[in-house]
Amino acid sequence: MSEHEPVIQVRHLGKSFGDHEVLRDIDFTAAKGEVVCIIGSSGSGKSTLLRCINLLETPSSGDILYHGQSILEPGYDQTKLRAKVGMVFQQFNLFNNLSVLDNCVVGQMKVLGKSRKEAQDMALSFLDRVGMAPFASAKPRQLSGGQKQRVAIARALSMEPEMLLFDEPTSALDPEMVGEVLSVMRGLAATGLTMLVVTHEMGFAREVARRVVFMDAGVIVEDAPPDKLFANPEHARTQAFLARVAT
Repeated sequence: MSEHEPVIQVRHLGKSFGDHEVLRDIDFTAAKGEVVCIIGSSGSGKSTLLRCINLLETPSSGDILYHGQSILEPGYDQTKLRAKVGMVFQQFNLFNNLSVLDNCVVGQMKVLGKSRKEAQDMALSFLDRVGMAPFASAKPRQLSGGQKQRVAIARALSMEPEMLLFDEPTSALDPEMVGEVLSVMRGLAATGLTMLVVTHEMGFAREVARRVVFMDAGVIVEDAPPDKLFANPEHARTQAFLARVAT
C-alpha cells in the first residue's frame, strides 16, 4: 500500500442526536502513516467524529470508507473494523475484574482467534513497550491513571491495528501523569502507526502531528500542517481558539 493511500475517508458526514446536530458535512481523510491531531473546544464534535469512524456511533448521513469500502454498508464486519481501527478512550475502559495481562489478552483470543500463549506473548511485548510489563499481574484498581492509560494503549496495540484513534487520552490524568502517556504516543508516532488524536495538548499537536484539524460547532474550520495552523491560521475562529488556549 502506498504511503499516501487513504486509510480512512469521511465524506459529507453528519450526526444528530435528536434535533441537536453535532456534525455537519464533515470531509476528512487520514493517510497511511499520518498522525492527525483534532483540536477544538469541548462540544465541537471531535469525539463524536472519532466514535463515528469506529462505528461506536452510527452516522446520520454521509459515508465513511476504510480502504475504499464503505463501513456503513449492510453486513459490514464491524468487529474486524474495530480490530484494525483501534481506540484508546479518555476513561481507559479497562476491565476492572481482569489483570493487566488479561485485559490485553481477551480481545486477541475472542476477535483474532489467537491461542492464549500467542495472545500473552503479544500482550507482554506491548506491555513492555509501554513500560507496564512489571504490572502484568496487577488489577487496574492498583494502578495510577497514567499507568491505566498505558495499559489501555498496550491493549489496543495487541490487536495489531492499522490505525489507532485516541479520544482525549490525557484529559482524565493528573498533570504529572500526562507526560508519561504523551511520551508513549510520541514513540508510536515514530514507528509510522497511523494515528488520529483528539487532544487538548497543543504542544503535542505542534510537535508530532503531520496535520492539525480545528473543529468548531460541528464543522471542520481548518485543516493544515501544524506550523501553518499554529503560526498563521486562516480563519478568525481558529485564531480566537488558539488565543484562548495559548499558554
